[in-house]
Amino acid sequence: MAPRKADDAGTAILVCASLDRMAVIRNLLNSHGIVTLDTEDGSSALRAAKRTTPDYVFACEQLPDSSGLKVIQSLKHRYPLVFGVVIGPEIPLEKRRALIGKGADAYIVADSGERSINASIRRLTARKEIGILGCSEKMLQAIETVESIASTKVTILVTGESGTGKELIARAIHLRSGRREGPFIAVNCGALPEGVLESEIFGHEKGSFTGATAQRKGRFEIADGGTLFLDEVGEMPLATQVRLLRVLEEERFMRVGGSQDVKVDVRVVAASNRDLRRLVEEGAFRRDLYYRLNVVHVHVPALRERREDIRTIFLGLVEEARRRNDLHFGGITEEVLDALAAYDWPGNVRELKNLAESLLVLSRGKRIGLDALPEHILNPEAMPRDLPVRVGRPRHEIERDLLLGRLAEIEHRVAYLTELVLGLRDAVGGDRPLSRDKLIRDGVSYREVPDADEIVVEPGTPIKEVERELIVRTLAEVGGNRKRAAKLLGIGERTLYRRMKEYGVT
Repeated sequence: MAPRKADDAGTAILVCASLDRMAVIRNLLNSHGIVTLDTEDGSSALRAAKRTTPDYVFACEQLPDSSGLKVIQSLKHRYPLVFGVVIGPEIPLEKRRALIGKGADAYIVADSGERSINASIRRLTARKEIGILGCSEKMLQAIETVESIASTKVTILVTGESGTGKELIARAIHLRSGRREGPFIAVNCGALPEGVLESEIFGHEKGSFTGATAQRKGRFEIADGGTLFLDEVGEMPLATQVRLLRVLEEERFMRVGGSQDVKVDVRVVAASNRDLRRLVEEGAFRRDLYYRLNVVHVHVPALRERREDIRTIFLGLVEEARRRNDLHFGGITEEVLDALAAYDWPGNVRELKNLAESLLVLSRGKRIGLDALPEHILNPEAMPRDLPVRVGRPRHEIERDLLLGRLAEIEHRVAYLTELVLGLRDAVGGDRPLSRDKLIRDGVSYREVPDADEIVVEPGTPIKEVERELIVRTLAEVGGNRKRAAKLLGIGERTLYRRMKEYGVT
């Protein structure tokens, strides 16, 4: 979601039969710069929303013609980015979670006191400002951490699976800090080769290497007075890690090929979808840098860990896509929303965003039903093998299926080459190429001699031996590059490392 400007406080619709009960909330919202509109029931709230697109709706649990939750659900179908709050008496935590799972963003106890209500409103405005939809407990914990450390200068490590929104959290930290007027600069450490990465981060002097025709500022200098976001920091080479550690400790560095220190004032936020502690143990990441980056840790949960947020996030993404493409949204059935909430989303918010835009474009303004969903959403077991592996299964089963899939491809290739047996001539001097079956019928004893690049799998060969040979050959093919080998094998780099260790591959 796109971050919201800090000076755009917004509008809130208050819905309650007894508006006196809303006095405290009205005053607190006004103190935050939010304009309020008073309505007494659901119908008048919907009419008010048509006159001014609301940012918030605060609705009493019981209304003359509806309930607070139903009003919020109706408004969210029309304005997916609206934040809805139910106001009522003290209720059990399970009931609060049920309301949130059905579309509310928060529940405020009416008589909880001004201080408590103001804290709830402050959290809502923070989420609205930084564009974070959803209100699951884990996500709210992340937001609480962001709020508590944003005004400091400590370095922060953001972790989470790919596609969960780590950069959004980094931008939120920047926007809620005193550096919001300064630059926010992002660098993907895994997308650049080592030499290029150093030049990109620290800059270079003219003539420092071939092609350096002029002095160039690095991202640290450009981010001076602001925030530098180092995404996928676990991919950073060890030599560059040493230089990064010095900047964090001394707030100064040298450009590549330079001889003078450059002093900077930069807040660093790092992110990784890999287990940095494991990388430290493997010697791939410096221990001192890990502790220097991990002063404060913010973990962004995967979508499957906050299913109650999927509905809200999806509708918000649809609204963003609608505005961006200037399209009409014809609505969506509850069955579709239920199906989306049941799916595991291995690609997380990024995958959900792509689906939201696809469904919106292909629906051509019609109501989106179950028939519009891809088969792998409705039936995860039917997911193509090359798509991300369905989660919720034991790790050893996932690894086994990936490797067996590759072995099946090899067997198919071997069978194909065996059937051809081009170049094989009759042992008695005939010129006619013979098939394997013909040789067997004639009683000829033979053995297939594979090409140096081929792997022959004999019947009865233990799976572990085949896996080991496949890994050894692939590593040799890519010059020992584990990252490339893992990609070719269709498994994670950590999985490859475990298999190498298990089979004694060096």
